[in-house]
Amino acid sequence: MEAVRTILDSVVPLVAALAVLCHLCWVGFRRGWERAAGLERMRRTVMPLKERQRVEAEALADLACRLEEAKGRLSAAEQRVNHLQRQIDALDKEPPVFLHILGTPAGNRRAFRAEVQYDTTVAATARAAGKPVNPVWRYGNRIMVHALDMQSARREAEHVFPHKAGYQVFFHAAVS
Repeated sequence: MEAVRTILDSVVPLVAALAVLCHLCWVGFRRGWERAAGLERMRRTVMPLKERQRVEAEALADLACRLEEAKGRLSAAEQRVNHLQRQIDALDKEPPVFLHILGTPAGNRRAFRAEVQYDTTVAATARAAGKPVNPVWRYGNRIMVHALDMQSARREAEHVFPHKAGYQVFFHAAVS
């Protein structure tokens, strides 16, 4: 028994030393092989490329989101332009309306609205006599009179557009 123990006492450290030596050889061989194959260098170049690819993918996703938002704003703007163009076309088909402003706006003055027309019989008589009639009177004419009260507004309108000259003034309610 003692002989077996002596053999085991001398073999176990030898086997352990041989195992450690084999492991160290394997690690050295593997590292040497990776370096020889360029794997370590490739790992060092691939890692930054992966990070760069991730950053670029995030930037691309951000740009795609911004592009969609811009397309939505562009579509809304195009719809608004088309709507405004239809309104402009509708206004072009309507005859013009002329606005005459009398008086100056002030804190104690109110705005009164009225419509003024030139009497067609007076216009026909003036044309027959060879006097030119302003073509403005063929269309709608509105007045905005800034005055203290309705009576003052009527006097101002009568002064500028006298009834004797063939003008007819029709007042509306005051604008507050």
